[in-house]
Amino acid sequence: MNLPSVVGNPRIARLLWVCACIMVARISGAAQAFTPEGKELSFTTAYNYVAFGGHFRSDGSKTPEAAAKAQSVLFGLEYGITDKFAVTFSVPIVATRYASANPPSDVLKVLFNEALQSVGHGFYGHQFLDDGQYHATIQDLYFSARYNLLQHSFLLTPFVAVGTPSHDYAYVGEAAPGRNLPEVQFGTYVGRGLGPFLRNAFVEGQFSCAIPEESLNVRTVRTNLAFEFDYLFTRKFAVRGIANWQHTFNGLHFPRDLTTPELALTHERLLKANYWHLGGGIAYSVTPKTDISADFVTFVSGSDTHYGTGVSVSVTRAINLGFRKQQD
Repeated sequence: MNLPSVVGNPRIARLLWVCACIMVARISGAAQAFTPEGKELSFTTAYNYVAFGGHFRSDGSKTPEAAAKAQSVLFGLEYGITDKFAVTFSVPIVATRYASANPPSDVLKVLFNEALQSVGHGFYGHQFLDDGQYHATIQDLYFSARYNLLQHSFLLTPFVAVGTPSHDYAYVGEAAPGRNLPEVQFGTYVGRGLGPFLRNAFVEGQFSCAIPEESLNVRTVRTNLAFEFDYLFTRKFAVRGIANWQHTFNGLHFPRDLTTPELALTHERLLKANYWHLGGGIAYSVTPKTDISADFVTFVSGSDTHYGTGVSVSVTRAINLGFRKQQD
């Protein structure tokens, strides 16, 4: 898993950070245009911290209300079935807390209890989360498969993925760990080197469409674009720039579309969330099969979603199950 010259070796390992839910920011690079060697298995552990300072309103303006903190640890596996076909699995443990006095937690609890009374017994059976304490749970299981169609100077790697809640977790409140909605994703990764002008530079991109389960007659279908620029200073050390964009085709605008008690209670997972995130990071190969990575992202603009900043640190270790000679 060395960070070799982009031109000389296409086997650049990608560190995983896949948390599909919009409640937890996606921080590190998303593109996976490369596939691992056949019979190579990699293990990734990533720690992520996001400080939400408030919300973007529907018109794109900021309001410093209902801030929150989110921490997560992601465990991921990737396996190269062949040199072109790879599958991945990941699961995050997410801990979130309400971190604002505007409005205070006791006011939110009164509103929460009133909303429960309005919707009736049995509609929502989870506890109040916005009490200022951390609430931790396993979030969504994520499965994906991708196949590299083109290699050499230009890479094209379509993928399909499925995300499913690990259990029936709470999804109401600023401290909710996720949306608790299964979804299907599909799209493609692309990439190419920038030689001969920048021989050690590479650009990658991801286009995807996500179709989640419908709730209260609202289905928040969304499109995501992710861009990454990588530059390798040495065979071990690289830097990158990151840009992530999301457009949601249909969903709720807050607060004008909260026309029923049910929509008002569960609106967080049904918002028409759009955003631009920008950031950067570094990666270092400790050994040919062990990589570490660190990334930073800031929420530049958006609507009906959070704003804030986040950091991520990842470690990936690969082993080859094909009994080839190991490099370390």
